[in-house]
Amino acid sequence: MRFSILLSFCLSAASAWTGESFSSEPERKVLTASAETDERTVSDGDSDSSFAVSDEKTDSKSPASIQKGSVKTAVSPEAIFDSFDNHDILIFGEEHDDVMGHRIRLEWFKRISSKTPVVLSLEMLEKDQQKTLDEYLNGQIGERAFLNSLKLWPNHLRDYQPFLQFAKENRIPVLASNVPRKYVNLVSNSGLEELYKIRSVFLPPKYLIRKFSQDEYESKIRNTLREHPGAAQNEGLIRRFVDAQYLWDAGMADSIANAFLTKGRKIVHINGRFHSDQGFGVTFRLRELGFRVLTVSMFPQKSEEPIPPEIFLRNDFTVVTERTEKEN
Repeated sequence: MRFSILLSFCLSAASAWTGESFSSEPERKVLTASAETDERTVSDGDSDSSFAVSDEKTDSKSPASIQKGSVKTAVSPEAIFDSFDNHDILIFGEEHDDVMGHRIRLEWFKRISSKTPVVLSLEMLEKDQQKTLDEYLNGQIGERAFLNSLKLWPNHLRDYQPFLQFAKENRIPVLASNVPRKYVNLVSNSGLEELYKIRSVFLPPKYLIRKFSQDEYESKIRNTLREHPGAAQNEGLIRRFVDAQYLWDAGMADSIANAFLTKGRKIVHINGRFHSDQGFGVTFRLRELGFRVLTVSMFPQKSEEPIPPEIFLRNDFTVVTERTEKEN
């Protein structure tokens, strides 16, 4: 799935068509702690222990390749770690179904955080979930209560909970950086003007939503939408979706900037790579605010598929991972 999740959660007004989107979120669902998912077991609510994850599940595997810059110079993971020494923020752009990429990213995060005080920032958690997240990280509630309290992504247990488990064990702050989905839905269904009527601490400054718009980025969004029947000729729908994408980006950038300035730590942020690839989206906004941003785009490839050349454009590093059989 390239830049793709179902659009239906934020384009419900356009019920005549649904499709796959470059945008960020899979449809969320409530994860019950009794569910057996991905061979992980959930601890009792009063226990400090977390997932029992087999070594086979968490062993990292070297990516197919790590390329530096658009010239595609092959490098080792240490090149990324060393480059981060001279930056404020590291953005990992992922494809959400890249199982191998999740494993590699976790191992790299462990190495980075062992030498540098960081905050972990996740697109996958929303700002209004921060209090519950903090209660879990601080040991005030157990894992069962945490999982049952929030609507989390379908792949949370397998792909993102290991990050939270590691952060909790090592007292690493975690930032729920995304705008609550109800506001993104509002913009995609009714327009940005409706959002201007709302006051919420979970929203970025509203003047910033379109402030850092990019013509090339917007063209990329529009070109992707044109692949979906019914969208190409609906300018109102396209405008609303572009603004919804801008809201996502502005929300995450605002969260990251505030965390950097208030926590006194560098930031490691994980989002869907459409939000940060090629110097677009979150990357552009943070750089315009004066932050030194390092980007790593991770792209899963089937062995028989050629790598699209645009994958390497304007990223500091591009990691081409192997797509596992489970993902095919």
